[in-house]
Order: sequence, then C-alpha cells, then structure tokens
Amino acid sequence: MKRISFAVFMLFALAVITNAQISLKVGPMLGLTSPTSDYTGDVKDFYMGTKYGMRSGINFGAMGKIQFGPLNGRLSVVYASLSNDGNADPNYPNSTGDISNKLVMFTLGTEFGFGIPFSPVKPYAGIDLLFSTISGNFNFNNTPEVTNGERSIASSSRTGLGFAIGSEIAFGKSLTLDLSLRYNLINLFGKSYEGVSNSNDRKDAYLYLNDAADPNYSASDSKHPIGKDRSIATIQLQLGILFGF
Repeated sequence: MKRISFAVFMLFALAVITNAQISLKVGPMLGLTSPTSDYTGDVKDFYMGTKYGMRSGINFGAMGKIQFGPLNGRLSVVYASLSNDGNADPNYPNSTGDISNKLVMFTLGTEFGFGIPFSPVKPYAGIDLLFSTISGNFNFNNTPEVTNGERSIASSSRTGLGFAIGSEIAFGKSLTLDLSLRYNLINLFGKSYEGVSNSNDRKDAYLYLNDAADPNYSASDSKHPIGKDRSIATIQLQLGILFGF
C-alpha cells in the first residue's frame, strides 16, 4: 500500500513539473531611489550625527528571473548615487557641507505571481535578501571641529531584507516590462561603530558608516555626536525590460 501511495505521489509530482511553465528572463532596469528612516534628512542632520542626510537619486542595474509556475526566483544588482549639500551648522551661516553615497545592492529573492486570466498583466509580491555596500565622500567647510576638505567614507557592507509589490506586462513571449515598488531595510543586520574613539577631531564620526551608537558618546562631548543606532532604508521605484529565453 505504501509503495502504491509513493508511486501515485511521484506520478503527481512529475505531472506538475511537466506542466509547469519554466522560463528565464534577464534585462536592464532603471529607477528612483528615495532614502527613508535615518537615511534621509539634510546636511545638518549628518553633521549632528542623527541621520545620513541623503536625498533621492537615480538607480540602474540588471536583473534575472527564473519562473516556475506562479513562483519567480529573482537575482539583481542595483547601483544608486545619492547626495546632498547645504548648511552644516545653523549657528554658523558660512558653515557648509556636501555629502554623497554610492550604494551597490545585490538581491536574491522570490516572487509569487497572481495571474489574471486572458490578460498579459501579472501582479506579484516578493521578498528579497539584500547584500549591500555603501561608500562615499563628505566635505565640510567653515564648520566647527571638522577640518576643511573632502574625505572618503570607507566602504561598509550590510545585510538586510527587502519587500516588493509589482507587475509584469508581457508583450508576446520574449519581451516583458517589469514595474515594481520596493522597500529595502538595508542594514537590518551588522550595525557597527568604527570611528577612532580617542580622536580629538569630530571628522572621525563621518569617516565610516557608523550605524551603531558611538560607545564613547556623551551629550557633553561634541566630538562624539552619534548617540544612537541608525537605520538605513530606501524606497525604490524600478522599471525593467526583460528578454525571455
């Protein structure tokens, strides 16, 4: 009896696999990345160590999808350039700063599609595992406790999760437009503080991503301004053109 049941199960599984639609699609994508949570703000927030002060920027990259019935496996790489400039310390009108971040994000995830009968439109919802690298530059001028001049922000890697809703629109069998809205929790895991703890120059707070609180933070010590963990998140609108194989 067990052998018969196992044979029936294997025949059923084989039938599902045989009839499932398996396809591979790859192509470029372009979109807009908007910072949110502690990743937004302005230059004054960056100087104060409370937020990163980024504003929206263009992103571009490439993605690939393998479809198995209603499920997609998704792999992508996205590059976004974000920046901001303005007054750094409101108590000093001539104090200025400009900051920039380069965000490279690798995603590995899955999507569940909701096919609409007799329609080329296929809405979906998805979840991604994110592997991100952030680097950049900052430049303060006439700003208290920070030496003038441009300096680099050391590259840091973080792991997070992303959530998406979107839709595929098929044009024949070989071309698909993919439009998605994605919310990315970039530094969900791996927050750290790497600034030089005994430095007499406030700039060390900015030389690294420093998304964890400074262990030497004190409200009375202006050279250690980062007093809490900071969350880095983005909302991304992406349009992809996928070619089927």
